[in-house]
Amino acid sequence: MNRLFRTVLILLITAALAGCLLLTSIQLAAFDISFYERAYDKYNLHKTTELTKWDYVNLSRNILVYLNGQSDYLYNRAIIHGSGKYLFNQKELLHMEDVKILFVQGYRIRNLSFLSLIILILITVSISKKGKRHVGISLLSGSVILFMTAVVFVLLLNSDFYQHFTSFHHVFFTNDLWLLNPQTDLLINMYPLEFFNDMAIKIIMYFAVQLAAAASLGYFIAKKEKGIPQ
Repeated sequence: MNRLFRTVLILLITAALAGCLLLTSIQLAAFDISFYERAYDKYNLHKTTELTKWDYVNLSRNILVYLNGQSDYLYNRAIIHGSGKYLFNQKELLHMEDVKILFVQGYRIRNLSFLSLIILILITVSISKKGKRHVGISLLSGSVILFMTAVVFVLLLNSDFYQHFTSFHHVFFTNDLWLLNPQTDLLINMYPLEFFNDMAIKIIMYFAVQLAAAASLGYFIAKKEKGIPQ
C-alpha cells in the first residue's frame, strides 16, 4: 500500500468519523431532556416565556418528538392563565419544519458515514496484508485531526458565538424564518442564545469523548499489528 493510498485512506476515514461522531453527538445533546429541565431554571425562563416548568419541558419534549420524526405534527397547545392556546405562530412552525429537515438530513448523512466507515475498513483489510495496521493508524490519525479541529472550533465560538451562530443560519437556511422577534415569538424566548452556546459545548464534549474512544481503538489495533513503535 503506497503513501498516496494511505493518505487518501486517512482522509476518507477522517471524513467518515466526522459524519458518524459529530452528528451522533448532536443527537445525544439535542435529545437530552434533562438539559432542557436545567435550562428552565438556569436562564430564568419563567419570566421570558410565562410558562411553568412542566409546560416548558413538555413543550420541549413535543419538539424533540417532532424533530426525531416520531410525529408529523408539532403539538404546541398548553393551558396559559387558565385557558388553552396554541403557543407558536405560523412563522415559528414553518421554521421548525426547516429545522426538522436538517435533522432528517443529518440522520441520513450519519448513517451513510457509518456505512462508508465500515466499507472502508473491510476493503482495506481485504486488499492488504497490513490492512488492520493501516486501519488502526487511520482511526488514530483521523481522531487526532478531528480533535484539533474541534479545539479550533471552540476557540472560534469563544471569540464571538453570536456571529458564528448567525453564520450557521445563513449557511443552512435558505429563508429568514429563523429571524424571530422576542416581542412576539415564543420560540426565541424558550431557547435564548446562551442555551445554544451551552448546547454547543455539550456537543463538543460528546464529540471529544467519542474521538478519544476511536483514537484508543485505533492505537490498540495499530500497536497490536506493530504499526506503532513499542
